[in-house]
Order: sequence, then structure tokens, then C-alpha cells
Amino acid sequence: MLGGHGGRADLVWIDPATVETAGVEPWTQLPIWLPPSGELASLHDGDVAAAHAAGLRCRPMAETVADTWAWLEREGLPEPVSGRPGTGMDLDTETRLLAAHDAAG
Repeated sequence: MLGGHGGRADLVWIDPATVETAGVEPWTQLPIWLPPSGELASLHDGDVAAAHAAGLRCRPMAETVADTWAWLEREGLPEPVSGRPGTGMDLDTETRLLAAHDAAG
């Protein structure tokens, strides 16, 4: 259970080629994700060795999601902006992506 709402989500790792083939829009439909090639591909290539050496540790995904959700609730979830599509992936795109992943499986 994440965020105390009784919801359940399963994290599914999907290779970049499948994500691109399914027509997922980088960054907007799949936040923080960019294809491994192209003009923005180097965004996640920063050398974090010094941060790790100084004690930075990655937390478990479930803990990160739960804490992020709690923070969003404290701040008040952003209200949709009129005329602008919602954030994240719509159900049709998610279904198409998961089907492509299963087919590639």
C-alpha cells in the first residue's frame, strides 16, 4: 500500500525500444524518462560518484513513492490547468505499452 490510499501499483521495467515503439511521449507521459539517444539523452549521464562517496544512497522505490505522495498531499495536488492535458500517461497508452512489453517478453 503506497501513500495510505490502499492503491497498488506494480513497477514494470520496460526497455527503451518498446517504450518508443508504443508511442509514449518522453518526459510528459513517462515523467523523468528520455530515450537513450537524441539531444536530451545525456540528462541522466551525470557522474554521481562524488555524491555516493559522500554518503548518498538510493532509497527503495516504494519508500520514495510513498514519501513523494505524502509531500504532494501536504502541498495540495496541483489542479489541472484549463486547456492543458493532464500529466502522465493515459490508460490507452499504458495498455498499449504493457501489451507491447508482453509481446516482446
